[in-house]
Amino acid sequence: MKIECGLMFILVFVFAPYIQASSAVAVAINKQGSLGYGYSYNPGTTEAEAKRRAIEHCLNWGGRNTRVIASTSRRGFGAILWFLRADKKLDYTAALAAPSWEAAVNEAKRKAKSLGGTAFKVIMGWNDGLRTNQPIIMQKL
Repeated sequence: MKIECGLMFILVFVFAPYIQASSAVAVAINKQGSLGYGYSYNPGTTEAEAKRRAIEHCLNWGGRNTRVIASTSRRGFGAILWFLRADKKLDYTAALAAPSWEAAVNEAKRKAKSLGGTAFKVIMGWNDGLRTNQPIIMQKL
């Protein structure tokens, strides 16, 4: 029992910083009145820190009325989509902690369509999870 507890202690306190990863996406109004975005993804940060960094990213380019549209404390692929709403205004959506790049893009597209999206463009992607041989391919939609 002591060996098991000691091993668990080592696993939790030695490897915990490498297991945690968080990402967040925020949107804000820019100086011209258009919508812009900020994001953060980083292995080793908390979800609260990722949210703070995404908001800070928006504030750094002069964003106002900032709000977080997605956040997670899980690892995986992330994608941010820019989409055209039914009222012809541009908006953003994001998918985080997906198991693959395709899954992240598909989830973000699903969210955009559910919000009345008619046209889409992938503008950012990342993988803050375990390394894979799967490349991130950026393409216009």
